[in-house]
Amino acid sequence: MKNKWFVIPKKNINADLKIICFPYAGGNSSTYISWSEKLPSNVELVIIQAPGRGTRLGETAHSNMDCLINELIKVAPDILDRPYILFGHSLGSRIAFELMDKLKQLNYPLPLHFIASASSGPHKKLTKKSIYHLSDKEFIVELEKLNGTPQAVLKDKELMKLFMPLLRADFEIADNYNYTGNTIFNCPISVLGGEDDMNISHANLNSWGEFFTMNANIYLLPGNHFFIDSHKEMVIEKVNGIIQSTLQKLRLAIDS
Repeated sequence: MKNKWFVIPKKNINADLKIICFPYAGGNSSTYISWSEKLPSNVELVIIQAPGRGTRLGETAHSNMDCLINELIKVAPDILDRPYILFGHSLGSRIAFELMDKLKQLNYPLPLHFIASASSGPHKKLTKKSIYHLSDKEFIVELEKLNGTPQAVLKDKELMKLFMPLLRADFEIADNYNYTGNTIFNCPISVLGGEDDMNISHANLNSWGEFFTMNANIYLLPGNHFFIDSHKEMVIEKVNGIIQSTLQKLRLAIDS
């Protein structure tokens, strides 16, 4: 199976479990590519690659959550042939949640575990103020404050010309989206947060639990909002712990 929506660094037809990962606003598969070397050998990594990023840079990025999910749901069943975990960072966690909500509506298999990272619950605003509509100069100033885009990129006019449409589209979703449904999911939920992330409080992280039958397991890691990049090894270690626990439960369910 090959689809431009999915980046699969190491195809594994014998995988017992998949982890499906969603990048943050303006991000791409590079955040997760190296994970493929650190995951258990029986786990396959799938990275969602929406239009406007990576090898799809020339395509128009979605600026509306519903439009994005309606396109993704057409192909998502192709990667649900194994038990799976969903992982999303910041905006990625909300896209993962919306996809899960749509999958439940359509009676597709749901994840064995949901991992949200660097995000308040989906019903809370992700950004304090809208920035996607600002002038290029003002928009770049706001991006600098977030510390998520490398300075080398922000200072390169040609690169910014390439990435600006994607960044604006992603931030339009981030600025405008909040979940208004009341679906409750019956799977474990883990939430990762940065100790120095000034915009996401412990209460914000804990608010994810409102949409799950189980309380959210909260894990604080060193770093700011982009700890997924600055403390990658610690993130992978935490994710692998969740994966091992999920695999153990899966084996017990099969044996029984």
